[in-house]
Amino acid sequence: MNPESAVALVTGGATRVGKAISLALAARKAAVAIHYRSSDREAREVAELIIQSGGQVHCFQADLTDPAQIDSLVPSVIDQFGKLNVLINSASVYVQGGLETTTRADWEQNMTVHAWVPFRLSQMMIAALGDAPGKVININDTKLVKPNRFAYGVSKASLAAITRTLAAAVGPNVQVNQVALGAILPPSGLAEDRVAAIARTVPAQRWGHPDDVTSAIINLIESDYISAETIHIDGGSNGTLG
Repeated sequence: MNPESAVALVTGGATRVGKAISLALAARKAAVAIHYRSSDREAREVAELIIQSGGQVHCFQADLTDPAQIDSLVPSVIDQFGKLNVLINSASVYVQGGLETTTRADWEQNMTVHAWVPFRLSQMMIAALGDAPGKVININDTKLVKPNRFAYGVSKASLAAITRTLAAAVGPNVQVNQVALGAILPPSGLAEDRVAAIARTVPAQRWGHPDDVTSAIINLIESDYISAETIHIDGGSNGTLG
């Protein structure tokens, strides 16, 4: 698929890696639907950058734990742009919670945002596509076993299974892949010594850059023969996980 023919919905597309994805797609002349939950100012700022560069963009607010708002997102994008053929599932929650402290609410939030929402949005987009080509790209984590973020890890493992199963279900016109991220952007407020310590655990001995992620995503959009694949963008960390 030529990115210039894409209308791309990027969930969580206003901040961090999602912001980089939105801007990279717009730079390749895709029309971009920026989803956000509470980052209204950031979404408007990203949209303004795209508009200034001559791109097409619209922002869509939705709480991805609310079933009605989930189900309204794809139809709203199609109403705005006339179609939707690229879905980037980037929205995420990332909170502490181990074996003894994880609650049902924690579990349901993580499973909803990381598993149900990517599936449901994919389901709706694919139904709307008919026989037209499309792409689903899920943003995952290179490390899925996280005892201190129990629900997060399990829900991201579910996303990996959804990626492969969906790819098997939708061929040949729709390709479904995931990119699994390692150390790409330090969390805001993380102490410099901690940032440096994390870099030392990566075989590449450094943090990655959002451009590493966006180049892989553009490649997946342009390729019509890659599906059910995981691209690890983690400086080699996946090779040390056993």
